[in-house]
Amino acid sequence: MVELSMSAITGIKDAEHEGFIAGTLYSQGWNITLRALDCDDIIQALTQVRDQKPILLLATDLDGLTVARVADFRAQGFTVFLFSSQPHLAEYSGCIAFPSTALDVVAMIRGSLRAPLIRPAQNSMIKTARTIAFASASHGSGCTLIASNIAVELSLLGHKVLLVDAHAQFPAVAQSLGQRGLKDGFTSISENLWGYEITQDTLAADITHLYEAQAQYQFIIIDLGTIRNFAASLTSRRWETETLIWSCQSADRLIFVTKDDRISLERLRQVLRECTPNSIKPKISFIHNLRAPGKKKSDSDESLLQSITPIAANSVMQIVKDSRSAERAERDCTSLYEANDKSALRRAIAEIAGLIAK
Repeated sequence: MVELSMSAITGIKDAEHEGFIAGTLYSQGWNITLRALDCDDIIQALTQVRDQKPILLLATDLDGLTVARVADFRAQGFTVFLFSSQPHLAEYSGCIAFPSTALDVVAMIRGSLRAPLIRPAQNSMIKTARTIAFASASHGSGCTLIASNIAVELSLLGHKVLLVDAHAQFPAVAQSLGQRGLKDGFTSISENLWGYEITQDTLAADITHLYEAQAQYQFIIIDLGTIRNFAASLTSRRWETETLIWSCQSADRLIFVTKDDRISLERLRQVLRECTPNSIKPKISFIHNLRAPGKKKSDSDESLLQSITPIAANSVMQIVKDSRSAERAERDCTSLYEANDKSALRRAIAEIAGLIAK
């Protein structure tokens, strides 16, 4: 699929509203190519557009703007967001109120640009699930192992849990838990635990099912896998970013699983620079995985804490390296609880699950 243009033009006379909207988009990696003072500036700029078209963020107070000109912009294929301080009184069609928070701005852009690809049905059911998404900034961090086993531990605590495999490049939840597949609806894995895999072929239905699952389960655990180019992913039209976008709008917590080697921490820093608390809904936490044994704070602990300073992290949890237990569970295609319920790795993950369940 072709990527959406990450450029925008603003045409908003009110300086406070314009500065807020432009600044928010700029912080998310957008290029604000023109901050127009009147409609003629926009018309002139659009004559020079060749390939990818910028989105237009306009307000009804812009000098020279008319209903006919807005219609003409849309007829030329430009995506237009039209704001008004009193949208219900405006003569323009499709007028909306000015967003009041950065999250409103980002959600508005994502939702409107992506509407042709996925438009999930509105769900009036009461949400009961707490949604926890797991992600990593580099491969080999143990994201799938931890997400799967936290889902298992929550189910052992008596909670009704849905485990979602949204790892587009390397879906592995089914194999790791000894299942033949998780593509045919919510599949029972064990008592209180169901599994589901997001696929390209059924993507629209899959996202709709996630909304429905919020009223059917107590916990939804999502394995997002490795995240790169976070800001661009949030407005991408690529199918593999859909669950990341849904999680950033709907999840309660986003947990980054990371190792503490130099490359992993640098990739984590790159992701966090694009991931600010006011651009996504979930609270952010971290799991320091494969930590070297020992109780004293090490240099690696200090490096991790320095890496996450751009984020006001909700919490940092630690899991000591236990390769033997992980390898046994992988070999037997089973959970850590079934492989060895007394292993250090299983106990650490069970403790984290207990904290999440509180």
